Amino acid sequence: MLYNNYLELIGNTPVVKLNTFRNIPSELFIKLEGNNPVGSMKDRVAKHIVESAERNYLLKKGGTIIESSSGNLAIGLAMVSRVKGYNMICVVDPKISPINLSILRAYNAQIIMVTDCDESGNYLETRINTVKKVLKDNPEYYWPNQYNNPWNPETHKKTAREIYNDFNGELEWLVLPIGTAGLATGCAEEIKKLIPSIKIMVVDAIGSVIFDRPPGKRHLTGIGASIVPPNVRRELYDEIMHVSDKDAFYMNRFLASKEGILVGGSSGAAIYAALKLAIEMNVKGRILSVLPDRGDRYVDTIYSDSWLLERGIDMKKIASNFDLVFS
Repeated sequence: MLYNNYLELIGNTPVVKLNTFRNIPSELFIKLEGNNPVGSMKDRVAKHIVESAERNYLLKKGGTIIESSSGNLAIGLAMVSRVKGYNMICVVDPKISPINLSILRAYNAQIIMVTDCDESGNYLETRINTVKKVLKDNPEYYWPNQYNNPWNPETHKKTAREIYNDFNGELEWLVLPIGTAGLATGCAEEIKKLIPSIKIMVVDAIGSVIFDRPPGKRHLTGIGASIVPPNVRRELYDEIMHVSDKDAFYMNRFLASKEGILVGGSSGAAIYAALKLAIEMNVKGRILSVLPDRGDRYVDTIYSDSWLLERGIDMKKIASNFDLVFS
């Protein structure tokens, strides 16, 4: 198939059935957003926000985009900026994977690395405050502000329509990790119009404050937040599940070893939540988890035994004590 440019490859990601979990009443499926051009669902968001900003005259030719991102949106925006001829400034923090940082530099993005934690022990507020400081001196820069931009959830109306078409409307549960709430809100709102009977589970990280939980340090990236994003729409979510670092990372390892699928930490959390949903609620039907990114960027972190042990996570111990039946 021929394409006019790299951006045309964004979207229409595949859905795969998981075959390992046989002793459960549900059929589990995953939508692999890592199959987008530079590896995550944020490719969709980057393209849609930039093109919406162009239509609304917020971006001029050769202009500069600045964004706070833990990695994937920064990479998506850096790629879109290269295709469209913009400059890109990425405000990141020490939790970004070394591979993501190398990719951003390969795209010739300017990097601003914050090092001061916020009150929750994370970096989000520090990153956002840094963006605001830069904008104060450079008001002509464009800030997508993914946490409070309606174009973020609007992006995922198309994601929902893809899901509807993939399943011909026959889907009982949709499991969505939440961070900026773009996917959780946009996809949930649209899919409930298309399949009124569907139920939505959103998956958050333990240590995130999105749903009134106490803040805490966490190693999962791309899921959870130390603020409540304005994009959150609680009335759309039927169930909320919080997943720990260790449970998410164990599911990453399990999926790689049993299904050959390598995905990121937020994806591990989504699969763990879907499996618990199937078992604890005895769901009879189809469950789909949307997996935000692929896992090759995390080989030096969540797929590294030494990296995990440094953070007090022993995969061998977790595997031997894990209380779910997978066979």
